[in-house]
Amino acid sequence: MNSDGAYITSAKVTLTATDTGSGVERTEYSLDGGPYLAYTAPFLVDRVGHHTVLHRATDKAGNTSEAKRVTFTVAEGGGVPAPHCPEHDERLTVIVGTVDSGVPNRMTRSRCTIGELIEDEKDWSSHALFLKHVDAVLDRLLADGVVDAREHRTVYRAAKQSGIGRPGQTTGYKNLFDGSAASFAKWQHVGGGSFALNADGSMTSGTSRAGLGMLWFPQRAYGDFSLKLRWRDDAPGSGNANSGVFVRFPYVHENPEEPRPEWVAIKYGHEIQVLDRPDGDMYKSGSVYGFDRVGLGGAGVTPKGSWNDCEIRVEGQHYSVYRNGVLINEFENAGGQDFYPARADDPGTDGRRYASGYIGLQVHGTADVISYRDIRIREF
Repeated sequence: MNSDGAYITSAKVTLTATDTGSGVERTEYSLDGGPYLAYTAPFLVDRVGHHTVLHRATDKAGNTSEAKRVTFTVAEGGGVPAPHCPEHDERLTVIVGTVDSGVPNRMTRSRCTIGELIEDEKDWSSHALFLKHVDAVLDRLLADGVVDAREHRTVYRAAKQSGIGRPGQTTGYKNLFDGSAASFAKWQHVGGGSFALNADGSMTSGTSRAGLGMLWFPQRAYGDFSLKLRWRDDAPGSGNANSGVFVRFPYVHENPEEPRPEWVAIKYGHEIQVLDRPDGDMYKSGSVYGFDRVGLGGAGVTPKGSWNDCEIRVEGQHYSVYRNGVLINEFENAGGQDFYPARADDPGTDGRRYASGYIGLQVHGTADVISYRDIRIREF
C-alpha cells in the first residue's frame, strides 16, 4: 500500500468463513455491485479506482449470513482498462450512445462493465446488426445473473432509441490518444508547462516547467464531432487543478492576429473548463469559458482523484457538454457575445464561429496537475 492507504497495482481479496454448527456450505462475493459469485480462491482486483466487495456465507442448514462490506482503493500502475474489455466505460449507469437506460453499469464475470461489452463506440454497418449484438450480450448477462429480465428489456430499448447503425450513425470513434507512445507523439506542445506519458497509458501535466501552455493535435481539423476523453484532477494537497479542453480553434502557428500559439486557442477557440475548485474562478467544470457559466452545483463534481468521463459535442454552432453521461451544459455560439469578464483584444464569439478547427488540452501551471486518457472522436 502507498502512503494514502491505496493498494499499488492490485489488491488480493481473501475470504474466510467458519460455522460451529452444521458447517459452511458456500461463500459468495459481489464486486462493485455485480452479481454474487461463488468464492473458491483468493482473487485479484487490478482495476484502478475505488472498489466495494460484499461477502456472505451460507451454512449447510441453509442459513445465510448478513452481507459484510469492505472497501479499498487501487492506485495507478496496472489493470486499466480491464483485460480484453472492448471499450472503457465506468459510468454509473448503462448509457448507449446518449440514451441513459438507468440500469446500473455493473461489473460482469469477465471483469468488464456492462457498458464496455455493449460496444456502442465502434463502427456498426446497420442498426439491426448492433441490436443483434446487444441482445446477445444481454442474454449472456441474464444467464449469469448480472441483469434481470426487466433490465434486459430496458437496456435493449435504450439501444433501439440510440439509433446506432442507422444512416448517419454508422461511424464509430477513432483514437486520438490511446495511451501508446506512438499516439502521444502525434500531439504537439506549445507555450509553457508540459505533459508526459505515463506507464499506465495516461498523460499528466508536469510540475517543473512553469507557464500557461497547450498540448494540441495538429494532424487535422474537425468539423462537427463528438469528442470523448477522461480526465482526473491530480493537483497536490488540497488544491484543485485548473485545465480545459480547447475545440474549434485555427492552426496555431504563424497566425496573423496572435503570435503566441497557445493564445490562438484561447482567443479564437472555445475552452471547455475543467475546474472543481469551490472558490476562485467563477467558471467551473463544463463551462464554455468566458461565455457560458456552470456553477459548482451543476458541474457534477466527483471526489478528487477520480477519473471523469467527458463528452463534448459540437454540431454547427451548438455545443453540448456531458460529464459522466449527464448533460451539464449547452451553449449556442451565436455572434455578438462578449467575453466576460472583459479581456483586452478578445474578439468575443464573432472571432470564434469557425465551421471546423483543432483540439487541444490546456496546462495552467505547475500546481494544476491534470491527467488525461482515452481521447477519441467521432465525426458527424
